[in-house]
Amino acid sequence: MTGTEAVITGVGETQKHRPSAESDDFHSLEEYYERAARLTLDDANVEKGEVDGLGVIRTITDTPFTYPGMLAETLGFEVDYLFSEDQGGANALAVLSQAVMAIEAGKVETVLCLGADAPLDPHVDSDALFPRDPRGYIRNYKDPFGVQGPNSNFGLVQTAHMTEYDTSREQLAEVAVVQREHASHNPNAYLTEGIDVQTYLDAEMISDPVCLLDCVVPVNGGYGFLVTSRDQAATSDQTPVEPLGFGQQHNPDVSQQPDVTTTGVRTAATRAFNRAGVEVEQVDFVQAYDDYPIIVLMQLEDMGFCEKGDGGQFLETTDLRYDGELPLNTSGGQLSAGQAGLAGGFENLVEAIRQLRHDGGERQVPDAEYGLVTGVGGVTYDKNLRSSAVGVLKRGVQG
Repeated sequence: MTGTEAVITGVGETQKHRPSAESDDFHSLEEYYERAARLTLDDANVEKGEVDGLGVIRTITDTPFTYPGMLAETLGFEVDYLFSEDQGGANALAVLSQAVMAIEAGKVETVLCLGADAPLDPHVDSDALFPRDPRGYIRNYKDPFGVQGPNSNFGLVQTAHMTEYDTSREQLAEVAVVQREHASHNPNAYLTEGIDVQTYLDAEMISDPVCLLDCVVPVNGGYGFLVTSRDQAATSDQTPVEPLGFGQQHNPDVSQQPDVTTTGVRTAATRAFNRAGVEVEQVDFVQAYDDYPIIVLMQLEDMGFCEKGDGGQFLETTDLRYDGELPLNTSGGQLSAGQAGLAGGFENLVEAIRQLRHDGGERQVPDAEYGLVTGVGGVTYDKNLRSSAVGVLKRGVQG
């Protein structure tokens, strides 16, 4: 599908937090949602009563089954169309594609899309950010073998790629170093102090070969973006962003011996490019889901920026800075800006919207016209990721 009748006209983002019991910086999940909604509507110059569609996500933070309706009530929205998504790191693009389809189907004209999460609560004792294990995957297939959470899981994935393709930690360091540099220009980022390759290599080993600076930093935060019809957008003061094409792939590679070095992004990207009518060479930047540098590398391979197995060399020889050959995760990505639970993928999408509006400030990609966004989610026990989504966006024309 292509978003011919829907555009993005507003965007909002809260400051990222890691609250402590000794400070007063803890906010509820609903507060993050409220702030994100207010910032987004203010940015688009739209009143709450003009919103007739609302899309939200499932969170790590414990919520009741009827939470989307309860949240709409709490935030004061009366809407014709209410929906939620539960695709982990692919949530942001899933919500965007649903909003576009709702507008193109004539159900609504203005959809507010929100993603927030507050998994860090200093007042609650918890030994895991991801305690849910409804089918016993963790209990039955991981814990008995010593695989403790995503760090261990992706340590195995990274080992497989390094073994098969001679990928090095020095090459993967480029992702962490460049994204931290970008985060230093982002007032909403959590980690802004610069690092170099040696700092990365010397970082504490968490699950060999995954080190501390390979691991995403958990934070509390909220995001929003407003999707509206092209007719409604004509009266906006903001430069619109056009969603040109989407692609998704769920539960890829169901063989008994799946290739853990390949993600569903390969298929999702092909669909997104075909539906958008855009070639990979036209992309001005990539906002790739980045809970680990190895995931970024594999997505770049799967999207066609280089051949499978050449990702390490590509990172080593390509200028990934905001003003370089292929700007990568210009907000700092989740590795430096922070991962707000299951709203983490909004970091990449919101940054893409800012870049295409030319609102990137000191990290603005020169003359950005086409942007690529990815989302991946669902850490499985037999392959790397369960859900993959890719979106191609374009800078629109104001008025």
